[in-house]
Amino acid sequence: MSTKTKLNWHARKRANSPDKSSPEVWSFFSGAMGLDLGLEMAGVHPTLAVEIDSWCCTTVRRNRPSLTLLDGDVTKLTGAKLRELRECSGEVELMVGGPPCQSFSPGGKRAALSDPRGNLIYEYFRLISEVRPRYFVMENVANLITAALNHRPIKDRPGKHWNLRSYSNGDALTEDGVAPLADDELSGSAIRQILNDVQSLNYQVTFGVLDAADLGAPQHRLRFVMFGARDGFPPALPKPTHGDGVRGLLPFRTVRDAIWDIRLNPGPHSSYTEDTAAYFALIPPGGTWRNLPIELQKKGLGPAYESGGGKTGFFRRLDYDGLSPTVTTKPNRKGSAMCHPEFVRPISVWECARLQGFPDDWIIEGPMNQQYQQIGNAVPTFLGKAIGERFAPLLENEADACVSPAPRLEHLLEVASARLRKAACNKRGRNTTPDLFGQPA
Repeated sequence: MSTKTKLNWHARKRANSPDKSSPEVWSFFSGAMGLDLGLEMAGVHPTLAVEIDSWCCTTVRRNRPSLTLLDGDVTKLTGAKLRELRECSGEVELMVGGPPCQSFSPGGKRAALSDPRGNLIYEYFRLISEVRPRYFVMENVANLITAALNHRPIKDRPGKHWNLRSYSNGDALTEDGVAPLADDELSGSAIRQILNDVQSLNYQVTFGVLDAADLGAPQHRLRFVMFGARDGFPPALPKPTHGDGVRGLLPFRTVRDAIWDIRLNPGPHSSYTEDTAAYFALIPPGGTWRNLPIELQKKGLGPAYESGGGKTGFFRRLDYDGLSPTVTTKPNRKGSAMCHPEFVRPISVWECARLQGFPDDWIIEGPMNQQYQQIGNAVPTFLGKAIGERFAPLLENEADACVSPAPRLEHLLEVASARLRKAACNKRGRNTTPDLFGQPA
């Protein structure tokens, strides 16, 4: 094989034989191992990791040198190759993975499941169909709920205005000679196709949109999470453990809880340009571009000021006593800014890692921009731990494991879509109270 397509089997050469003492738990698209670390905190230990990014692989090797790591392209993998690598002829208990999601992410150009990046979801399900694990987890961006199988640019859609509510309702009226949206262009057509395909694999599933803040993270981070079970039903999704401090919930963890103790020794961080720093000097903790005078808003945002949306992340400053917004990969950019609540600087690599729940002894390899990238793309360990706590009893075959009854998929879609719409309203400042949806016990 060429060096570009050859799969690296270095882990097998480095170890005499795979560890057989633990259940087989395979992680895909592992990144910097945020999800995996959370699983470990719950007692669920991955035995195989698959990742293509070279810096992420370096991070994994540095922190988990004995873990079987395959740095390769999942599109070139088969279930048989994975079993050969792990010398595994028996049961694979759990597969977990978060296929790269740029085609659905608010941080990228909105696309569809037909996008090659969206198709990695199907590569993951292909491997599930070949390996046939007892259980699987798929996590992804929350916008997967509203994604279309095929994307028509908003400028070519019926009508002149678009918003999440009307798009989710599927209203497509012909205006000015523009054809209505086809079925595969409607919001939610991607997840419906995914659900049909997963059920054809004879897996029962449950899914929803979870906010990592509800599970103890000091940041709002919405994620789509799906559990699947080959035999019987999957466990219920995690219930909120944190909230407003009433109704039996613990208080939200805050930015202060996460980074106060390292504010004077934060480690390496990126910087703002002189102009950007001047804007942030005028913005209070918890503020955004909206706190600037109108003329400075127009100057600072430039053409984005006149756009209909996409301005939420501009000139954001964290608040010690609040929750952080979703940690980004470029906190020094004015459009995805994460300014320190006290100082006029982007939050540091270490501070980002704290907000994501990485332990202080976890080493992120690479130059600073790559460290920010790995941390910003990671799953918060808090979410991983909550997921792991649902599966740990099942992997131990405990009788009191919390298994979900057969879910009504249409109801799950309605709840997830409502959660996403509510979060969009909160993000625009209409409602600062996080929405909590009960999950089946």
